[in-house]
Amino acid sequence: MTYFEILLIFILPPLVVLAIFVPADLWRLLLRRERPSSRILLPYWSVALLVLIALVYTTPWDNYLVATYVWWYDPDLVTGLTIGYVPIEEYTFFIVQSLLTGLWTLAILRRIATIRPIFQPRKRVRWIATQVVIIFWTVSTILLIAGWKPGNYITLILSWSLLPVMIQFAYGADILWSYRRVLVYSVLFPSLYLWFVDAIAIRSGTWTIDPAQTTRIVLANLPIEEMLFFFITNVLIAFGITLMLAKESRERAHVWLNRFQNRHALRTPGNDEQGGDLEPHLGWQISAAIWLIILLATPICIWIFGPKVFPLMASLCVLAQLAVVLAALSQKWRFARIFRSIIVIVVFAWVLEWLGSSMGVPFGKYSYSQDLLPQIGAVPLIIPIAWAMMLFPAWAVGQLLLRPHQERLGRAYPFLLALLSGLAFTAWDLYLDPQMVGRGLWAWEDTGTYFGIPVLNYLGWWLVAIMITLIVRPKDLPAAPLLIIYSLTWLYQAIGLGVFWEEIGPALSGFIGMGIFTVLAWRNLTVPWDSVFQWLPMQFRDRSKNAEMNRYV
Repeated sequence: MTYFEILLIFILPPLVVLAIFVPADLWRLLLRRERPSSRILLPYWSVALLVLIALVYTTPWDNYLVATYVWWYDPDLVTGLTIGYVPIEEYTFFIVQSLLTGLWTLAILRRIATIRPIFQPRKRVRWIATQVVIIFWTVSTILLIAGWKPGNYITLILSWSLLPVMIQFAYGADILWSYRRVLVYSVLFPSLYLWFVDAIAIRSGTWTIDPAQTTRIVLANLPIEEMLFFFITNVLIAFGITLMLAKESRERAHVWLNRFQNRHALRTPGNDEQGGDLEPHLGWQISAAIWLIILLATPICIWIFGPKVFPLMASLCVLAQLAVVLAALSQKWRFARIFRSIIVIVVFAWVLEWLGSSMGVPFGKYSYSQDLLPQIGAVPLIIPIAWAMMLFPAWAVGQLLLRPHQERLGRAYPFLLALLSGLAFTAWDLYLDPQMVGRGLWAWEDTGTYFGIPVLNYLGWWLVAIMITLIVRPKDLPAAPLLIIYSLTWLYQAIGLGVFWEEIGPALSGFIGMGIFTVLAWRNLTVPWDSVFQWLPMQFRDRSKNAEMNRYV
């Protein structure tokens, strides 16, 4: 049975029935040559938008599956027209499945959406649901990147699909829970039907799943991975339609948009210089949770998969921590300012790293291995990103140390800030370099006195940090969340090097070096402790100052 025969026999008839009866109100208006209102058109525009999103989001992922032979199609059962690696029939399937489930969800919404309890906004539900999805996504992505071949297909499905689920839960898990009856019917029946169609197609040889890249768990002659794929895609469509059309969702979008537009005007002066009058938003909470999960997963993955995964996990830790830093900065800085600062740091750090690795200035002569990829000019791209990751927290530490003396220092303040924050930043390298040299990620031509690292390296770090600080001239940083990032890095590195990697010397040196700056900075943080605790990762307690304003937050 050809691919188009599958679509024509099994997908087109129910789709035609739904397309006739679900938009009956629209067809009546068009037949009477009346112009439909935006209220009538909204459901169908929502379905059309989801079809477009599904097509765009699924295309690169499905091309990767075909290119890596996770699944393939019988060339005699397709037309031969392909876009990339994927036959035109597959793109058609993206569209018709989205239409089928989207129209079915509209029909269910109209029938039983009103048969549900009164909606109560629940921040806690959104937060817990999002954290659960984050955990599953992180575990799946780690297993995928680590190369677990029997789980390749299922982890590809989960890592691809849970990202939009994460966004949907973060925005409206409590709304979706209130529509749970609608969602059960919207997802269950299309999934059962598409499982039936998929089993026929596999039995007919229309497409084939590589058994070596699956868990080989089969239910009713259908691989569990295929069942998961059709279930999760229907979940995405049903969730999307519900969130687009629910009255509670539109009200929340309106409130969030207003708060976003007015957040700078509503901010009060005073302690918010340290983050005390600011409230952590969902972006901070999600990114902080992902960061901590990756930190905790790193030693576990090394224990399971061996030292070969360390470069990958280290890179993931850098990207995750940078995301937390950016989430903190977004509370006080505008996007353009953040973007300019990141560009300055990354470009300047790359140039200096390139000079150091090629000419020995200013860190001494060293070279990177090929384990950290990608590289530009023999410098791993993750290295200048790591500079950005830690410079902002170090600047916050310097800001806190000088806060009591800022007015008295006058014009000398920017220079002293550069000197102090540069030292706070360099203290982190007391942990970093011995660890990375020990794991073979880079090496110096001439070993030095600090666990094989030349002292010139630390002088170079300090000078480069000073120069970048004087160029960017950071001010008005949200110090409380950035200090938490600096402190958690200090503790994690001490525990990691001292306990897991058994590098006691660098662990003690870094613990003392970063610890001095950490303790002194905390002493100068004058905001109330409850304002600081709300920035700790994994917090979900509601601290709204204005219950009415935050009703849908």
